[in-house]
Amino acid sequence: MKKAVFFDIDGTLWDDDLNIPVSTVESIRKLREQGDYAFICSGRSRANICNEKLLAIGFDGIVASCGAHIDFQGEKIFEKLLSEEEVGRILDALSGRHVLTVLEGPRYTYVNEDEFRDNPYVNYLKQEQGERVKNIAGSVEFEINKLSVDAREEGLGGITEILKDEFDIIPHNEWLAEIVPKGYSKATGIQKVCELLQIAHEDTYAFGDSANDLEMLRYAAHGIAMGNGTEAAKEAADYVTTNLSDDGIKNGLLHYGLIV
Repeated sequence: MKKAVFFDIDGTLWDDDLNIPVSTVESIRKLREQGDYAFICSGRSRANICNEKLLAIGFDGIVASCGAHIDFQGEKIFEKLLSEEEVGRILDALSGRHVLTVLEGPRYTYVNEDEFRDNPYVNYLKQEQGERVKNIAGSVEFEINKLSVDAREEGLGGITEILKDEFDIIPHNEWLAEIVPKGYSKATGIQKVCELLQIAHEDTYAFGDSANDLEMLRYAAHGIAMGNGTEAAKEAADYVTTNLSDDGIKNGLLHYGLIV
């Protein structure tokens, strides 16, 4: 039976400067050459997984937007989009608050650029995605799976209170969070891949390092935390490998005999 290995991106496949260790590239390619599946499994939307260096590693598929979008061998096999009404309620809840809002979808990313024109993250998105970044103010239709908010000026408390009944809030700290449809996570994305491709749960492996990886590290039969990960990620995992920059992916795959 084929095994499936799921990899977070930030802090797992690459570091803060988008550096990917050579050993990571070689190990994932070897994993696939030996007949097993390699998936990206990210909170990022599909539109925001476009870096050529990252994709050139070679993956069988992509679980994006915390399980709300799944590609396999270049084809979309699952999608959960927020309804027009849900998007409207979110935008109404955030209206009047000085909050960086990033609406994330399979084709486009929408930001409130008028308020945050010189924001470093907005500039990064525009540099990385180009014309796939649109201004919320100039858009009338939204095709999105989830969103992220940066509420560093007022904190997440008020936003969480308004949206918590309809959405799951994944906080990264006291002011940064991802907001996803109820019941969706990286873990549900892994579960859906296994269902569609008939992969046994005991043949699932997941690598991650931070808050939005906790559910997949607990769900996968073999959760692997990066040595540079948070304490919460390490506690959720079955095994802690070395740091990303110290052959963490390679050593984790070797530990489980997935490569030789």
